[in-house]
Amino acid sequence: MSNERVVCAACGSNNFATQAACWKCGKVLSAPPPAAAPAPMSAVPAGAPPLARPLPAPELRSESPAAFWSSVAMGVLFPMLAIPVGLVFLMLDERRKHQIGWWNILFGLVGTLLNGVIAVVSLYPLLMNATRLIPNLGGARTGQSQDLNSEAPPLDIPGQRPFAAPPR
Repeated sequence: MSNERVVCAACGSNNFATQAACWKCGKVLSAPPPAAAPAPMSAVPAGAPPLARPLPAPELRSESPAAFWSSVAMGVLFPMLAIPVGLVFLMLDERRKHQIGWWNILFGLVGTLLNGVIAVVSLYPLLMNATRLIPNLGGARTGQSQDLNSEAPPLDIPGQRPFAAPPR
């Protein structure tokens, strides 16, 4: 099985060399150039085309504000979902979908950091006041144990003889 690819002249999508028509637009593909005898691994022809088409650099200019703002919303509200969706969009052949993929990844990372900061800021007062909410937590943290019974007054029940505390 050959790993060669043929780029469609009409739409620019990648096709296997064994296909007769483009998978995306259905146009007839031109036959790939005949393969030359394999060269040794160390010799690379000077004018050889790259094996894979490089991804376009992300653009910050927006052609569609709806796609941009949906990427922002997904990245901020669902950052763990935005990153995989962005990776899927990067696998597609169209430049516009690559741009949406980069936006999803960018805003997914920003949303992850933002959600982490919000979680720390909102939980900080609870963690700082935990010693007041759970009395023994402060003593356990400093290595001191607190005997809550030593501070309690003796129980006085009318008609009953007083309870004597056990000797220490």
